[in-house]
Amino acid sequence: MGAQAPDSETRHCRSGATSARIGGAHVCLKPGARCKSRHDGAYHRYRFHCHSGRLTRFRPPKGPPKPPTLPEPPAPTGRLVDVGGYRLLLECVGRAPPTVVFESGATASRFGARKAQYALRSNTRVCTYDRPGTLGSASDARPASVPPTSETFARELHTVLTNANVPGPYVLVGSSFGGLLISTFTARYPDDVAGLVYLDALAPGSAEGYLQLGPLPEPWDGLADLDRLRALSFGSRPVVVLATQNPGQSADIRGRGTNVIVAEAPQYGHVVVLIAPGLAYVAIRVAVKAVGAGGPLPRCAETPLAPLVHSCTP
Repeated sequence: MGAQAPDSETRHCRSGATSARIGGAHVCLKPGARCKSRHDGAYHRYRFHCHSGRLTRFRPPKGPPKPPTLPEPPAPTGRLVDVGGYRLLLECVGRAPPTVVFESGATASRFGARKAQYALRSNTRVCTYDRPGTLGSASDARPASVPPTSETFARELHTVLTNANVPGPYVLVGSSFGGLLISTFTARYPDDVAGLVYLDALAPGSAEGYLQLGPLPEPWDGLADLDRLRALSFGSRPVVVLATQNPGQSADIRGRGTNVIVAEAPQYGHVVVLIAPGLAYVAIRVAVKAVGAGGPLPRCAETPLAPLVHSCTP
């Protein structure tokens, strides 16, 4: 028989017990009390189980722990740095090496990464910048005479860091389209890159397919770098991949180096650094720690990422 709603009971139980009607009779429920397993469904209405002849509290399964909550960053700062007749807005905080550099997704300015940036500053130097023409960008427009090629994007980042006296080598962090940008930068300036973090980002091998999508949200002509990207190897650099909505990119990245870990967290949306900045923060910290130690990454299961994600390999 079913169970009536608790508020229909007219009899009362001692403190600590729950008044209920099970199998047509009034009972007082408490953990450890005898019960009949055939009425297990009725006990559920009162948040109890009867699986072994004794009552236990019903507790919904716990999900994975939540990433740390990051504080709001202060008001935007930064400075305009000349990159050859036009200026890019660069914002760097912190001092300790290595320097982390963010590449945002298509059309995105530095603002989405600033929570993670400021949370990381106590452990390392962190820089964000605005590419020309991105939403809310404080940088100058790119002159019409400068084509939006992959070489231009890599040169702009290299020049803004050099002219601002930001020393490398860098840990590059790419979100979405930013994955292609950190890959082309690595292919063109390999000595300047100590490690990489892909935040649900496009893998190097996806460049050709990406260019065939038609008009891109942010103009980018990567044809000149397709051969470089096909041949790109990360060697023994630490590479951390955090995949949420694009796990299919992971295999390409994993196959390019000997020091790669992949964490999959499908419970989060695509723009991880904005949706789950605490998770992005943890992923970047794993890479920064490995670069600072000068050794290999630990197994993913041994990192702080493991309890926060669905799977963590190798």
